[in-house]
Amino acid sequence: MRILAVDDNPFILDFLPAILQKTDFPDVSVAASGAEALAILAEADAQFDCLLLDIVMPEMDGITLCREIRRLDAYRNTPILMLTLKSDPTSIEQAFAAGANDYITKPFEIKDIANRLRVAKRMMETTDQSPRLDPQTMRAHGLPGIHRFGFEDPVHILGIDQLVLPFSLGNYLSQLARNTLNICQVFAVKIDNIEDLYTNGSSREYASAIAASAQAIAKAVNCPQLLMAYNGSGTILCIVIEEISELWVDLEDKIQAEMDKLDLLYDDGRQMKVALSTGRPIQPYANRTQRVKFTFDRAIRRVDARQKTKLESHSVSEPAS
Repeated sequence: MRILAVDDNPFILDFLPAILQKTDFPDVSVAASGAEALAILAEADAQFDCLLLDIVMPEMDGITLCREIRRLDAYRNTPILMLTLKSDPTSIEQAFAAGANDYITKPFEIKDIANRLRVAKRMMETTDQSPRLDPQTMRAHGLPGIHRFGFEDPVHILGIDQLVLPFSLGNYLSQLARNTLNICQVFAVKIDNIEDLYTNGSSREYASAIAASAQAIAKAVNCPQLLMAYNGSGTILCIVIEEISELWVDLEDKIQAEMDKLDLLYDDGRQMKVALSTGRPIQPYANRTQRVKFTFDRAIRRVDARQKTKLESHSVSEPAS
C-alpha cells in the first residue's frame, strides 16, 4: 500500500514513516505542502493507494488540497484521511464534503492510525466496485432498464456538493464528538417512484433523479453542516449539525417544493416528476461502535414507514373505478 503524507510540520513528516513502518505500512512518501504533493502525484511512476492530509497548512490548506486531488482522474476514488488538530464540526464537514473518507485528530496513537489505514485499504478494495455516475456527462437515450449497477447499489453521483459515499458518511458520523451529538439530526429521504425509473428509465435519467433529489434536500435544509449519501434503493441518508428543530415540521413539503422547481427532463424531453418522502429526524446513538448501523437503520425504517403511509393514504383517496 503506497501512502503519501502531506504536512507542513517537519516532525510529523519524520514521525509518520517511522511509526507506519512498524505497522506493516513501509511504503510512505512525504510532502511539506499542497503544491509539492500535487507535483509528486503528477510525476509518480505508480499511483498512491492512500493519502494522509493535514488541514492547517500555509498557502494551500488540506481541504483545498483534497478538493484538487479529487479532480484528478487517477485519484477520484483513492482513500483520503485527514490528520489535524481541528475537531470542530465545521472542519470535519468541510473535509468530507471536499472528498475525504476519514478523519483522525492529533495527537493520535499508532494503533489508531494503523487501524484507520486498514479500514482505508478495505475501502479501496470494495469502493472501486461502486459505480460513479455524472448526469452532466452521461450519454442520453441509453437503453431503458439496462444498467451496470443494481437497484440496491449505493452508486455515487458526481458533481453534487455535500453528497458523499455511504462509507464516508458513516465515518463522519462515527467521528463526531459526544457533545456534538446533542445538536446532530439524522434523517432519510426516499424517491417514491425510483423503482419505475430503474426499470423503465435510462441510467442518465436514474442518476439525474438522485442528483436532483440531493439538490432539493440541500436547498430546503439550507445548512452548511449538511452531508448526504445515496444508500441505494432510492434512499438518501442525511446528517445535519445544527439546532433547526422548527424546520422539521414541514421539511417534507419544503423538499418537495424545491424538487418541483427543478427543470428535470427525461431523455426524450418530457418533464420528469419526482415525488419524495421524508422520514422524521433522529439523534444518533451515543455508543460509537454501534452508532452508524443503528442510526442509519432507524432513519431508513422511518422513511420507509412514511412512504408506506403516503401510498396507503393516496390509494384510499383515489375514487373507485
